[in-house]
Amino acid sequence: MNKEKNNGNSKVYFDCNATAPILKEACQAALWSMERVYANPSSSHIAGAEAKLILEESRIQASKLLNVKPTEIYFTSGATEAIQISVLSVLNWIKDQIKDEPSFLNKKILISKTEHKAVYNSIIHWKKILGVNLEVVQIGVNSKGHISLDEIQEHINDTVFLCTMAVNNETGLITNLKEIEKVIRSSASKVFWLVDCVQALGKISLNFNDLSVDYATFSGHKVHAPKGIGFLYLREKAPQCSLIVGGGQERGIRAGTENHPGIAAIGVILEKLNKIKDGCLDPHFKTNQELFHFRSLLLNSLVEAFPAIEINTDLENSVATTLNFSVYGFTSKELMRVFDAAGVSLSGGSACNSKSLDYSHVLEAMNLPEWRKASAIRLSFGLTTSQEEIFLGIKNIQAAGKALKNSCLNLACKIIDDSIDNNSEDSLIHGITQLEYDSSNTWLISDINTRFCVIIDPTFESIDRLISLIKCKNLNIQAVLDTHSHADHVSARSCLLEKLLLKNDACDELGWNSESNILNFNSSTWEIERLETPGHTLDSVSYFLKNKSSLDEKIECVFIGDTVLIGGLGRTDFSISDSKLFYDTIKNLDKKLHDNTILCPAHDYSQSIVTTWGTEKRNNILLKKLFDPLNCMSEKEFFAEKKLIDSQLLETNLQGKLVCGTISNSVLTDKSLPTISIEDLDASIFEIIDIRENAESILFKNWNVLNFINPPKNIPLTKIVNFFNYLINEENKNKPIALLCSTGNRSLAIAKSLRRIGIKNVWSISGGLALSQLKYDNLYNF
Repeated sequence: MNKEKNNGNSKVYFDCNATAPILKEACQAALWSMERVYANPSSSHIAGAEAKLILEESRIQASKLLNVKPTEIYFTSGATEAIQISVLSVLNWIKDQIKDEPSFLNKKILISKTEHKAVYNSIIHWKKILGVNLEVVQIGVNSKGHISLDEIQEHINDTVFLCTMAVNNETGLITNLKEIEKVIRSSASKVFWLVDCVQALGKISLNFNDLSVDYATFSGHKVHAPKGIGFLYLREKAPQCSLIVGGGQERGIRAGTENHPGIAAIGVILEKLNKIKDGCLDPHFKTNQELFHFRSLLLNSLVEAFPAIEINTDLENSVATTLNFSVYGFTSKELMRVFDAAGVSLSGGSACNSKSLDYSHVLEAMNLPEWRKASAIRLSFGLTTSQEEIFLGIKNIQAAGKALKNSCLNLACKIIDDSIDNNSEDSLIHGITQLEYDSSNTWLISDINTRFCVIIDPTFESIDRLISLIKCKNLNIQAVLDTHSHADHVSARSCLLEKLLLKNDACDELGWNSESNILNFNSSTWEIERLETPGHTLDSVSYFLKNKSSLDEKIECVFIGDTVLIGGLGRTDFSISDSKLFYDTIKNLDKKLHDNTILCPAHDYSQSIVTTWGTEKRNNILLKKLFDPLNCMSEKEFFAEKKLIDSQLLETNLQGKLVCGTISNSVLTDKSLPTISIEDLDASIFEIIDIRENAESILFKNWNVLNFINPPKNIPLTKIVNFFNYLINEENKNKPIALLCSTGNRSLAIAKSLRRIGIKNVWSISGGLALSQLKYDNLYNF
């Protein structure tokens, strides 16, 4: 069963396209192989012969399932290795052809734009190694992901190698292989055809006796066998080239002693799939009818929980076990974290892309709207998923939807659930809220007592979320401000005002609507002072946030735009920049700011949240020289060095976007990991802070598994700036703080950032809730 205990409830696993849970009988077969039939299959004695029989029986099962010869099946470590053998075989054959016929250099390799990156990367790699400089043409798809047959037809007479998928790993789309075959076999040219069948095995019928595929790749861990075992179908007359040379195993194509336990395990799976193919029912494997019914139940649950959902899967032409969807107003990471907290494990796309900041290349190829690409989630269940697990998944999906429904940052639901007190998050709204998107920061300053708020540097991506937050908390907007005009895009300020039905009656282009340099909100806690800080742009300004309730009305923080970045300075090489004014600005800022003043920049390229003026003067190379009391940099020297730094940024971009200033390679000067294990954590000494978003925090109830008497205080990442401001005060700097999140990644980033600004007694609980629960559940012997 694909479930485990979590939060006092059960957790359901819906990420089977990444890897599926191992079937118990497959585990038993692998264990039996290790304990009883452990001889080398290449040995000539009886024990070796017994091992060889199991290996060859699994090969027969694979060949029967695909309707091919057993001698056309080669066991590998998985699909990626099978892809290497296929690509290497074809490219090596092409290399030999070029020697006799140089015109072969004009041939092309065709590959679908939605192909798994393992195929594309393999082609590029082996082309370089072999020196085969053929053009690689990526074939487009339509908005549902279907490959363009017209584009294949356009290139087919010049093509020698075609790579497609049988089933897409991200959307579950079934490729019409027969239609592709008609196109490529109508050509007079010999075209070798590789088909990635990883997500197709057990889900659609594959008959290679009736389909002229030359190479097909398979992976065991996608169909409930262990990781580390897969196989390749290699048509008898197709080019062959050994990937691993050694003792001649797998008929010389893949040498090395075979993974006998893995082969025994996948043999069990293949045997079951063959029986199902022959019309037999299996107690563990669900029928296609049952799987489609499961998908329908899950789809209805998702639509009910998230009314603003869009389905990215072509439901009429896809396997039953994959759903790809987007929820308006959330990024993939935000959604995954809430689902995870609710007990639903799923992914943001291909597991191979999970750490990338880029959108899914599959959804990019489908040319979906920006928000759908940014929000995409893949839910995938297995061939053995039970009805009980589906119902549990539905229950947990509803819990995730309810938690988000009552979050003021939620855009997926139009009506706030009255069953939950909507004022429970009021304390989380007070102060500074940071909305980050693609390294750009939008800042919201709010006073929950007066309901006054100010928005600084709104981005287009933050508009709907700001509106949701403002309406949810009934906030009264006092000003919408920019810190500067932009060299590469227009401000989102006017668009935000228009959507809020507010007049654009500011005194200047940046939104300041007061004739003085002070914006005072009567009984509000806050006061904002405006200071001209030109340099990055001629109209750059900074906004100083003062706390009127403090005795000295000290500056809490400064919203500094792109003048000072974390570990860098704003560039001054735009047509609307002035480096001489920038020098004066830096000097003037030093007169206004103290070392502990928090700087809130318009961009955060290092994911460090904020910085302080003192930290930048100590670590920022140019500022350090400028304020060196023994050898202060002259104005002329500053100009020269700033010009040099800016010139090095001319060709610099971040994911194809213009970078607004220098990005330090060593933002975090302390390279040590400020982590603490759950065993070493003394809750009576440390103040424990849960930095997950509020919707995640309220879903987790079972704190006693971590030996916590009381739940930790929740300070969401979007509000963490206020915590920075609290800890920077001298009386709080040495408080022992332990930060907690789901996996330890977010808490570690915050701990590092706090260490950077001088908070030395802050730690991240290593592994977060995931590792902590694992230890207390005794699921692994640590």
